Formats: sequence, structure tokens, C-alpha cells
Amino acid sequence: MLKILRGLGWTLAGLLVLAIVVWCASRMWPVPESRLQAQQRLEARLPATGHNGYALLWTLPFDDLDALQREQALAEDVRRWEADPQGGSSGQTHLVANHAELRSRPGASCGPAASGCLAQVRADPQRFAEAHAGHQQLHARLDQLAEADYFMSPFQPKGEGILVPLPTYGLVVDATSARALTYVQGDIDGALRGSCRGLLLGRRLVPGSSYLIESIIGASLVQANAQLLADMLVELPAGHPLPAECEQAMQPLRAEEQSLCRAMQGEYAMSRAAIETSAPEFGGVLVLDRSSTLARVAGNLGWACGAAAMAALEADRPLPVQAPPQRDFGCLSNVMGCVLTEIAAPAYPAYSSRPQDAAAMVRLLGAQRWLRQQTDDPVDALQRLPAQFRSPVRSPQLSADGRHLQVPRRSPPRGNAESPWLSVPLVTGAGVGASATARD
Repeated sequence: MLKILRGLGWTLAGLLVLAIVVWCASRMWPVPESRLQAQQRLEARLPATGHNGYALLWTLPFDDLDALQREQALAEDVRRWEADPQGGSSGQTHLVANHAELRSRPGASCGPAASGCLAQVRADPQRFAEAHAGHQQLHARLDQLAEADYFMSPFQPKGEGILVPLPTYGLVVDATSARALTYVQGDIDGALRGSCRGLLLGRRLVPGSSYLIESIIGASLVQANAQLLADMLVELPAGHPLPAECEQAMQPLRAEEQSLCRAMQGEYAMSRAAIETSAPEFGGVLVLDRSSTLARVAGNLGWACGAAAMAALEADRPLPVQAPPQRDFGCLSNVMGCVLTEIAAPAYPAYSSRPQDAAAMVRLLGAQRWLRQQTDDPVDALQRLPAQFRSPVRSPQLSADGRHLQVPRRSPPRGNAESPWLSVPLVTGAGVGASATARD
């Protein structure tokens, strides 16, 4: 019996030594050079110049505050965030204690894609008037947001609770219906000006935000406001003068304006904070390799900052989003890290094409304006469409009924009702025109 027990002991000891050797070998498994290069790109934070509009964005729901008070409120919230090891439980501004906070009202939304917003408002203007009642100061602040150059958050990510506090985005998104309501109520130039400012705001948010959610909201703003502008302009004379803001807003988006590099750098920083918090936990070191996991995260995100991504944006080709890193021998000692990096990766291909579709909508808007000013048949005129209004792979084409100008949508639809085409109208709907708008 003693010999049997001694033999079992030596067997278990041998297995333990083998497990330790395998674990150590797994920890020393080399990280692919491509991930290390991606990591370097994500850690080299892009510089930002001009005016940071984050203080106004952060305090957007609050009336009766001047610019200095908003900067001071943001600074105080940052101080509280940094003083709390867990970053607080709510991520809210301290202003909620003493100031009335405006909230997005259910009736203000035109839906997640804001499609057909003008038609929705025209069908039920009372609903939208009630939803936006008392928001005059808010609408003025929304117009002011478009004057900022970028929106960089001063909050540093933390690994517990809320990783980083975020502004209230519902009020920003619902502004589309407010501009449509302005148009339906007869203030055509005010509606055009507001929509162009909304488009400008979206253009700033896509490349100039700290996190992916803000960039994607920016792309949605570009697309929604371009669609609204197209729906309004088709009801006006082809030569209707546009507010000064529109000339800048309607210029085709450059490749750098579609880049998600800065946003992905922010996502990487959040992941790093979460990993650094998890690694010291009891037992965490056995199943989570901090450096290897960060490199795997970089493998998911680093494409956004590479030269290949910029070349794809220039040519309007699908972005080179890498597939999730495959499991390798290193995952034996990094089980948690490999699982975590596999969970988030599938979402990135869907998000990556949103800015490209936003850029396509702006090109369609420009093509609509140009085409309506031509005197010959649209089919013939399209052959002369200026290069700035088409891409090498997506040239506008007429719909089957000839009433719309369209290009294929690249991003996955956000619902069953969303068309596989991005389109703008070339003619007004039956019985709908500028005169009808004025009577409304």
C-alpha cells in the first residue's frame, strides 16, 4: 500500500511539474509582430488642435449656464471621478443635485436610423411640438456644439463599475426631429441651417471623439441630417440659396474625417484599464496574462489606425477589419484573456462601415443638388456627375422608378425596415411640395 501511495505521489508530482512547465511555456509564447505593431499605433494617441467642445456636450442637458460654468462643472466632475477609486456608481454630473436636467422625451424620436423623419413630423406635428416644448435653449446649444473642433473626454477610464462616464446622447440624436419640425412650421432657412449644423457636428464627432459610441453617433448624425436635408431640398427650387453653414457641411467627407482611429485608441485605453484591474485579483494571474491580452485587444482594434484603413477610406473600399485572433498555445495560460477578446471582436466589422455610409450619404446629397440643377434627362446627366459625388466602387444610380438616387448600403441594416440602399429623392412625393410645407 505504501508503495502504491508513493507511486501516486510521484505521479501527481510529475503531472504538477508538467503543468507548471506547460504553463510557463505558454506564458513565454511569442506575441505576433502584427499585434505588437497594432499596439504601438493604439498607444500613440493622436494629437488634437482647436476647440474642445466636451464641456458643452457633457453639460448639454442643463439650461442657464455660461461657458465658464460649464468648464468648471466638468472640472469638478473629473475631480470627483479621480478621487473615487471605483469611479462612482452612476457616472453622472454633480449638477443633477441642484439643476433641472432636460431629458429626451419619447415623442421626439424618429427611430434609431431617423429615416423618413420629415414625413413622420409632417404626419403628426403636434406630437413632436409637445416633445420639444421648452427646449429652445437646448436647441441653441445644439447649434453651438457644431462650432467645436473635437470632443475629447478628460475622464480617465477605470477598471471597476462604470469604465468611463459618458454624456447624454439622446438629446443630440433627437435634434433631427426638431429641425424637421422647424421646417414643417414654415421656417425653411432655420431648418436648413440647423440641419447643416447637425451634419457638421456629426462630422466632428466621427474622427474627434474619445470612444467608439461617440463616433458611431456622429456617423448617425451625418446620415440623418444629410437625409433630412435631401428630403427638404427636393421640395424647394433647385437654386434655393443655402445658409453659409451648408456649404461647409455638404462638402464630401475626406478619408481622415471617416477614421475611427482615435475612437479605437479610446476603446483600447478602456480595455487596458479593465485588464489591469482584473489581473491582480486572486487567481487572476493564473488565467489572465496582461501583456498578451492587451496585444490580443490591439489585434482587434489596431486596423483602424493602419495605413491600409486610410487607403480603404480613400477608395471607399470595405475596411480591413481583422478576424478575431485565433487561439494559440499562449491561451493555455491566458484563458480569461482569450475569451474576453473573442467576445467583443464580432461587433467591429458592423461598426467600421457606418462612417463610410455616412460619407456616401453626403455624396448623394451633393449629387442630388447637382443633378436637380441640370437641364437634361437625369440618366444622361448622371454620366457627367462630378467625381467628388461618387466613389471608385459606389457611383450613384437611379432607382427603378427614377424617383430616387441611390447607392448600396455597406453597413448592416439596423432593422427589418431599413433598406439595403442609401437613397435621396429626386422628385417630391405625390401632393407634397414647398407650398404644402408653408401651409402646414
